[in-house]
Order: sequence, then structure tokens, then C-alpha cells
Amino acid sequence: MKIPNIIKETSKKLRNNMTESEIILWSFIKWWKLWIIFLRQKPMYVYTEYNWQDRFIIPDFYCHEKKIILEIDWSIHKLKEIYLLDKYKEELLNNKWFKVIRIKNDEIKNNINNVLKTIKSHL
Repeated sequence: MKIPNIIKETSKKLRNNMTESEIILWSFIKWWKLWIIFLRQKPMYVYTEYNWQDRFIIPDFYCHEKKIILEIDWSIHKLKEIYLLDKYKEELLNNKWFKVIRIKNDEIKNNINNVLKTIKSHL
């Protein structure tokens, strides 16, 4: 599946402008010696819409081998429209057999060890 340039550009911008929590979590994930590879902001094809346009999602962190997606939620994710969009994307990913683990921004900043334990439990 060919990824459109606009999706590639968006993915690259997201990787180059990570949030503080994403940076913290990535610093732990990339140095894990678990032989598990996580990618950051990697575009994923999820389906073709009724008008034959391909649909992609760009998760925060993605492990193809274990079929795990890590999504970091911050305050904007409490807004109803964002929450509903998150749930819709999560449903699309679940339909592709991916497990979505949602992690609160504050959890990463305040209790990274617990976050890491949670992630490891899904590996």
C-alpha cells in the first residue's frame, strides 16, 4: 500500500515535534532490551472508505510484532469530539487485531515505572 505524501509529511512532523511525554516514553522504549521494536508515528493503513480513498492512522507508538499500539492522551482527549474520534480509531485498529493501550500524559510524567510495567504486561 502506497502511503500518500501528505501522510508521510504529517508523520515526519509528528516525529520531529514530539510532546514532552512522548519524548520521555520514547527514551525508555528505544533502549529496552526486550528484542521488541517500537516505531514512532508510523502511518498504518486501516481500510478503504466507501469512496475508495485509503484511510491511514498515525499512532504515537507502534509494535507490529506484538500488535500493540501505545497512545498518549493529554487534556484535549477529554473533549467529547476528540474522545469519540479516539474511540473510532481504536475500533479500526482493534478490527486489524491491534491492542490499543491508552496512557495518560500525567502518568508518564509522574509514574513512568508503572507505565512501563503496564506496557511490559502486554508484551
